[in-house]
Amino acid sequence: MKYRLFKDSKKEIKENLKDLKVIYTDLDGTLFNDRGCIVKDEKGDYYFEAVKLLPEIAGKNWDVVLVSGRNRFQLRYNAQMIGLKNYIAELGSELVYNLGKEVHTTFDRQKIKYDLTYEGKDLIKIIELFKKNFPDKIESKMEWSRYRSHSILFFGEINLDLANKLLKKEGYGELVLLDNGLSSLVESDLDIKRLHIYNLTPSGVNKSKGIKLDKEIRNFNTGNCIALGDSLEDLKMAGEVKYFFLMRNALEHKEMILGGLNKYNNVYVTEGAMNKGWVEVIEYLTN
Repeated sequence: MKYRLFKDSKKEIKENLKDLKVIYTDLDGTLFNDRGCIVKDEKGDYYFEAVKLLPEIAGKNWDVVLVSGRNRFQLRYNAQMIGLKNYIAELGSELVYNLGKEVHTTFDRQKIKYDLTYEGKDLIKIIELFKKNFPDKIESKMEWSRYRSHSILFFGEINLDLANKLLKKEGYGELVLLDNGLSSLVESDLDIKRLHIYNLTPSGVNKSKGIKLDKEIRNFNTGNCIALGDSLEDLKMAGEVKYFFLMRNALEHKEMILGGLNKYNNVYVTEGAMNKGWVEVIEYLTN
């Protein structure tokens, strides 16, 4: 598989980012390690370099926007802990400014008639549908949806095409199940080889939609923006930014990422994995 390395194009990239204003970043496997920790690396050893860069970023007046499948209440605490204030929640469903004082939905809510809120009838039905058709392969617990507005969180390993066909057959054709990458966040008793994070969202919603809306509201252009991530869903952000940086750990599962890599000509792969890859890019750009 051919791909561009960040280390081979550093000077050119930095030269083309003289008007950088915003850094959109995924969390798990990118700014954090795969266990949701910013101060430990992929091996679990303490690693503070990402935190050390935050004052440098602030000094340049660059805004770091968290982009995640997590809900906005979870992201508020994530942002507060590291001194940030803006984020894109539920895989692009919501754009949030100033720790929740201003919230924008990125899609037409009137077109979605399903009740996916906590203990909603459609939430319950869809969870049961997947568990029935993929026994011991997928899990979603009601408490995971307590503070979600537009999506359902699942963990497991299933056939996405089949899952989305089931949704359509059951009358949920305006929803889509997306793979948000591999995770070590939870311990699982499922009969699977690798634990994936899945998000059920309104069809057409993804992380790039949140970026697009943010650019419109704050009058950014593509040249003002970069993004970093480690999954196929993260790669979709590449279409809205000048450069996208893919963490090296994404290549451990090339079969999952190859199709997305070939769609963009502005994607560069880091040498470092997870938050070490994040630091590799941001440290160079801040110096």
